[in-house]
Amino acid sequence: MQSIENAAYKYSIKNAFLHEGKANEVAVVGKLKALFPDSDIKTLSEIAKEAVSKVNAMAFDEIKNEYQKIENIEGYELKPKQKVLGLEDLPWAKKQKVITRFAPNPNGPMHIGNARAAILSHDYARKYDGKFILRFDDTDPKVKKPMPNAEEIFRRDLEWLGCKIDEVYFASDRLEIYKKYMVELIESGRAYVCTCNPEYWRARVKKQLPCPCREKPSKEHMKRFDKMVKNQYKEGEAVIRIKTILSHLDPSVRDWWIAKVVDKPNHPKVKDDQHVWPSYNFASAIDDHLMEVTLIIRGQEHKQNETKQVFLYNYFGWEYPHTIYTGRVMLEGVILSTSKTKAAIEEGLYSGWDDPRLGTIVALRKRGFVPETIRRIIMEIGTKPNDTTVEWDMLTAINRELISEKSPRINTIEKPFKLIVEFPPEKTVKLGENITINLNADLQPFLVDKSAIESTKGIFRLRNAYNVKLKKITEMQAFAEYAGHEKIEPIVPWVLSTIDLYIKMPDGTTIKKFADKSINFKEGETYYIDNLGFVKVDAISENGIMGIFIHR
Repeated sequence: MQSIENAAYKYSIKNAFLHEGKANEVAVVGKLKALFPDSDIKTLSEIAKEAVSKVNAMAFDEIKNEYQKIENIEGYELKPKQKVLGLEDLPWAKKQKVITRFAPNPNGPMHIGNARAAILSHDYARKYDGKFILRFDDTDPKVKKPMPNAEEIFRRDLEWLGCKIDEVYFASDRLEIYKKYMVELIESGRAYVCTCNPEYWRARVKKQLPCPCREKPSKEHMKRFDKMVKNQYKEGEAVIRIKTILSHLDPSVRDWWIAKVVDKPNHPKVKDDQHVWPSYNFASAIDDHLMEVTLIIRGQEHKQNETKQVFLYNYFGWEYPHTIYTGRVMLEGVILSTSKTKAAIEEGLYSGWDDPRLGTIVALRKRGFVPETIRRIIMEIGTKPNDTTVEWDMLTAINRELISEKSPRINTIEKPFKLIVEFPPEKTVKLGENITINLNADLQPFLVDKSAIESTKGIFRLRNAYNVKLKKITEMQAFAEYAGHEKIEPIVPWVLSTIDLYIKMPDGTTIKKFADKSINFKEGETYYIDNLGFVKVDAISENGIMGIFIHR
């Protein structure tokens, strides 16, 4: 097995050979992270830096000779060893019987933390030829008001992540179904309508004592339920509680509430005459049974929910689904809380849910991360129960590996200055699969940064083109003559005609560069800019190109 140092040297040689004798340290680090995913990113960076420094000090002929030595050696492409990524087998699962659901609260779009449950649930359903359900738990019309276009937004994110949805439900469309089961519980004496002062009820239950409402006959509670439906009880005056065990070690499990009154529900899908709203635990438990869900993947913080919901399942004689509890997925330095993010957007701290500084799926997509990057991260984390913080270095290393070969390497300049080259040969410069620039024979003008040619010793290489020797430089323009094709340094970037390129950086600032106007930029495509990094084209207009910095 090759060592990290050996791999770093080989890829530095290859990278330098393909890019005019200069290896890119960032590209080497990305390749090493793909080859050795369990290694510390700082260690890989140090090894890459040493290898790149060694290779970049070599003459191009020496680099070429080294490249030819390793070109035909098996494994020279430095393909990563195939790490077995996948889902653990479910001993109980049978074909056609694994039904999963992803049940977000649609008060905001998906973020990378949500992606774990979505991807794992989807892939388990596919592994066993089952069914993947998208169900919106949108029964909080006050505190967590649902987005009006939730299905469209979540569909786009899930499909981008490779999750094919089989069925879609909104809990808010099923309020009458939940009422039916509320009635069944009340009539059977297993639930009651409590009108006690909340503080009084909490004091009683803390002492493991029933409140006065608990022992009243079912007929009385049905009358109270009717008053809840008609909004004769106002918000805060009545809740429905399921009878559990008053001596339960967890006080929150003791007679937990299953429905409450909402006076003026603020919901995009439900009329304001619906006043009895189920709790998350009640609606979710009922739906999991009715939708025949057999596997639930949820965070450790929901373990208490299962304890509560089992009381319902036992009362109705149902079998509780299999459950996998996972830790939380966090993104380094980013707040993923939907409510906190929403508040920050409203305060103007972020431009919207797609602000590239956020960890939402729409932001990561807009910034230029590809879905396979998110999938690979989630599959590497798997179903382990402990919390995981995804580091940006890890995220960018994976993404860099996936996009580097597909991203054309383009020139940009900052302050256009005219350079006229005399007596060059005709040449076609290929910058990418579909990007070519034709250079004229005899006389060819270029635009360069003046500082770049002033810092040379008179002879330099125009990137991807040929060498030139500087003859004269004035305030307005410079003159040079063709000096051969052999690759030398320094290398100076150039363009023929300019188009404005505005790049939004991760800190919210925008920088401006000039790219070649002849390049057929396409929205959504990524490009690599030397001395900057990968940039995704976000929009094209008469005023220029709007790009978003992805990463180095």
